Amino acid sequence: MSVLVSETMREITPALDYGGSYVILSTIREGRVFLAQKAGKRLVLKTSDGSAAGIDRLKREYELSVGLSHPSLPFVFTYEEESPVGPCIVREFVDGQALCEWLAGKPSAAPRRRLFSELLGVIGYLHGKGVVHNDLKPENILVSRTSGTLKLIDLGYADGDCFAEKAIGGTRRYSSPELLAGAHVDARSDIYSLGIILGEVFPGRYGRVVRRCTQADPSKRYQSAEALQKVLDGYHRPLRIALFVALASVVSGLVAWQQKTLEDVRSASSAQHLSDERTVDSLERVVGSMAGTVDSLSSALDSLKSEQSKHDAMLTDAKATIDKGYARIIPKYNLALRNARTPEEANAAWATLAEDYTRMNEETISMVPEPLRGSVREYLLDRYNNAFPSLYNSLIERIQELSR
Repeated sequence: MSVLVSETMREITPALDYGGSYVILSTIREGRVFLAQKAGKRLVLKTSDGSAAGIDRLKREYELSVGLSHPSLPFVFTYEEESPVGPCIVREFVDGQALCEWLAGKPSAAPRRRLFSELLGVIGYLHGKGVVHNDLKPENILVSRTSGTLKLIDLGYADGDCFAEKAIGGTRRYSSPELLAGAHVDARSDIYSLGIILGEVFPGRYGRVVRRCTQADPSKRYQSAEALQKVLDGYHRPLRIALFVALASVVSGLVAWQQKTLEDVRSASSAQHLSDERTVDSLERVVGSMAGTVDSLSSALDSLKSEQSKHDAMLTDAKATIDKGYARIIPKYNLALRNARTPEEANAAWATLAEDYTRMNEETISMVPEPLRGSVREYLLDRYNNAFPSLYNSLIERIQELSR
């Protein structure tokens, strides 16, 4: 049975696929990205424009992507020379909406901050790997409909920062001056794009930060995503226990001073009579009010300590859940890999591992409140980076063994 791809109005026959089982469900965008299904699993097939340069760019994107591992990057499975849509990258399907669509829903400040922090995290990761995205724009930033987490897509114009391709991947609005001019491009070009996006995520706020990000001279911008994150943290860091302790200390000092003043007035009250008695009454009311403030701050401090204890316990439980998840999905993958009899079966085991990992991510993140999700994501990333390189190497070794 053949299916119709509406973008090109041509029939695609699943039998042409190398694995023989892809079904094209629809085009996603630009007529070159397709939603497909294989063995009951939804995947994305990304193709090129068919030119030699386009195919080279697609292969380079695969070579860059397959070596990356971050929760905010879609999982890349393989590159296929033959498929119903021609040479393509096969990657994880993200059930999400573009950042601009998500912002149209008018989310509150907290999820906006969390999402932009995730964006800075994945950009910092790419830059740490020597990769410039080179095409940052809202259309390439997806927000998962299930978990609300961010996925950064489309590394088609990405490259190492010393050799970043001097081509404009998308909307000129988000492109740095050096990229538009065809000059040397490095990680600071992405900082420019981040500044434009920051202004759209938080309209009317962080004006000074946006202006510095979008300086024409790269040396005058923030020099890294981490530096930008640190500045933003300084804007909206919560007033937590340390601040309450400081306030309590200040108020306690004021109470002590007022009490001393009250005693001094009382000692002189015999000479001043009624006027000083009124002053004494006024000071007593002030001292009483301040004492009440100290009690309120102490209560708030106790509440914060209790909340912190609860958060610590929830974070410990989340980490334990992640550890149990790894203890379950890795042996399952290793067994499926050992039982594979063809390269296709080995790739299917890898695809199942990716799905299990993604599901575990989403379930674990959803079980903790918003303030803890950053810590949970960091732990997930640490576990991922420690486990997946060896798992991927075992896949390659098994495929080579089966191909002999």
